[in-house]
Amino acid sequence: MKRTLVVSLVLALALSANAAQQPTQPPAGSNWQHVQMLPIGASINVKARTSHVSCTLKSVDADSLTCTHGKDVVFQRADILTIQISRRGRSALIGLAAGGGVGALLGYATTSSCKPGDLCIIPRGGVAAFTGVTFGLIGVITGGLTDFAKSTVYRAP
Repeated sequence: MKRTLVVSLVLALALSANAAQQPTQPPAGSNWQHVQMLPIGASINVKARTSHVSCTLKSVDADSLTCTHGKDVVFQRADILTIQISRRGRSALIGLAAGGGVGALLGYATTSSCKPGDLCIIPRGGVAAFTGVTFGLIGVITGGLTDFAKSTVYRAP
C-alpha cells in the first residue's frame, strides 16, 4: 500500500515537472505588440535567420529590435524567427521542487524504518531529508543552467 502511494506520488511529480517543461504557445496571429511591451533591460534570446543571440533589450520599434550583447545588435523584424524571455529563476525553482520532492520520496521509500532494538544510524526521515536536499540542489543547478521554463514572446508568422 505504501509503495503504491510512493510510486503514484513520484509519477505525479514527474508528470507535473514534464508539463512545466512544455513551451507555452504564443497568442495566435502577429504578436509583435508583446515584444514592444517588454521592459527595457529585459534579458531575451533572439533567434534570427542567420544568428542566435542572448542579449539585453535596448529598444523596439515597428520594424526592428535593438539589444546589447557586448555591443548593440540590430535585428530587422522580418529576419526574426523567435524571441524568448529568460526564466532562469523560475526554472531553478521548478528544478528545486521536482528534485527535492523526488529525492525525499526516494529516500523515504528505499529506507527501512527502525524497530525497537534495531541499531539505526540514520532514521528514515533523516535519509529522506538528505536525499531531498541533494536532489533539490541538483534540480536547482540543472534548472538554472538549462532555462527550460523560458517563455516565447514572439514567433514569426
